[in-house]
Amino acid sequence: MAILIIAGAVITIVIGLVAKYITDKTGSRYRIDRKELMISMAVMLVIVVPLTAYVGVKVAINNQVTYYENWNGWELKARLIRESCYEDGPMRHYWIETRRELVDVDVEETYKDPATGEEKTRTVTKKEWKDVDYKIPYTTEEWTFVVETSIGDVQIAYRFLPENPNQYRYRFLKGVPSYPSTTGYPDFWLDVKERVESNHPGPVTLRKTYENYILASQSSILKRFNDSIERYEKLGQLPAINSQVRNFYFSDRVYFVGVKPEKGSVADWQRAMQRFDAALGQSLQGDLHLVVVDANKITDKDNYTGALFAYWQSPAFGKNALSKNGIVVVVGTRDGATIDWAVASTGMPLGNEALLGEIKDALKGKALDPESLLGHPTASIAGGTVKVTNTSGELEKLLWGPNQYKRVHMNSKDGEVGFEYLLRELRPTGFQLGAILFVITLFACLAWGICLAYGPETYRRIARNFRIRR
Repeated sequence: MAILIIAGAVITIVIGLVAKYITDKTGSRYRIDRKELMISMAVMLVIVVPLTAYVGVKVAINNQVTYYENWNGWELKARLIRESCYEDGPMRHYWIETRRELVDVDVEETYKDPATGEEKTRTVTKKEWKDVDYKIPYTTEEWTFVVETSIGDVQIAYRFLPENPNQYRYRFLKGVPSYPSTTGYPDFWLDVKERVESNHPGPVTLRKTYENYILASQSSILKRFNDSIERYEKLGQLPAINSQVRNFYFSDRVYFVGVKPEKGSVADWQRAMQRFDAALGQSLQGDLHLVVVDANKITDKDNYTGALFAYWQSPAFGKNALSKNGIVVVVGTRDGATIDWAVASTGMPLGNEALLGEIKDALKGKALDPESLLGHPTASIAGGTVKVTNTSGELEKLLWGPNQYKRVHMNSKDGEVGFEYLLRELRPTGFQLGAILFVITLFACLAWGICLAYGPETYRRIARNFRIRR
């Protein structure tokens, strides 16, 4: 950061000297003398430049370590918010009404200074008739639909017209036009309401930010590497990790690579995974991805899975790389019905070793269908909280078993050694340094502008007061 402060100081000094040169040459009334220049420069070099550099570096490092991960949970409540509507207030459905009104208008006028006789300008307020537009709502209220979940609220629809909107007219004689796509209850929200009221909430996945010092690190010691990534990519055998959420809070995390499932459709698998991850996230803060590959084509499972894990945490996926709470299970099948081999890993370089080994050994020979592998966990709501009930899916028994999955922390916690030392090693990138210097330049220009506009008079007033007190 010292180099950044020095560069910022040089920029600030140059801007100050240029400003003084220009104001001196033009004879501007804003010019400052040398003493005022030195005082202003000292203040900027001691306060403005170091503070801007410090904040800039903090923001840059925070940006580097910020990544996205999946949070998984369950629906809790379907909520309807009635939003009041009034003229020129917040609303979505309205018409414009123009009214002729007498309003205040600021105008410039010239006058002669009685003392000097000079012609000057001033701003005066006068009354004028003008057309004024007003936004008039069609209805007295609009409806916003929200789903409360165990991991945060999700807005389903914003300011819909009420069902039977003409019963809510803002003006009795003004009918409400037809807005079929934004009127009444959204079907999705009604489905949620039915599930929650029957105490069978559905699964939820949301994208949230977190800090990952390992992925942000400029050191390669803890990063995964595999020289076969390009080869598998050309063969179309490396699926891209999915970071998209569809239909408000559903995410697909089952990947079929050259395999067509014998039991269950792709949609069945995705629904089963959504429920599994909801239970896993609610209980253990994990996020499972399942990759099913053709074992007839993938002959070196260790090299393939190593390439997949390295690929998913590579810069190719930027801030959406495999997260620290991510668990990846890769299974190979020759007939599409039975698991021939399995390899598992997590988004962290350490932790859960016993579990990963158990997954590798336990899944061989098991049936490859969504119910057998992922089970059918459910949830119930009591007192505003969720209780998860697991079944007997093979991965359920493993991840909640004796070697239960444990989320590894990025920072030292509960006696575990963290990865904070990587945070201390991070430095702003070249682009970030340029951005910080650009901001320092803007602040320096602003600060010098303030000094020129208000500094001379302020400095002289302080000097006069000081002399009087003496």
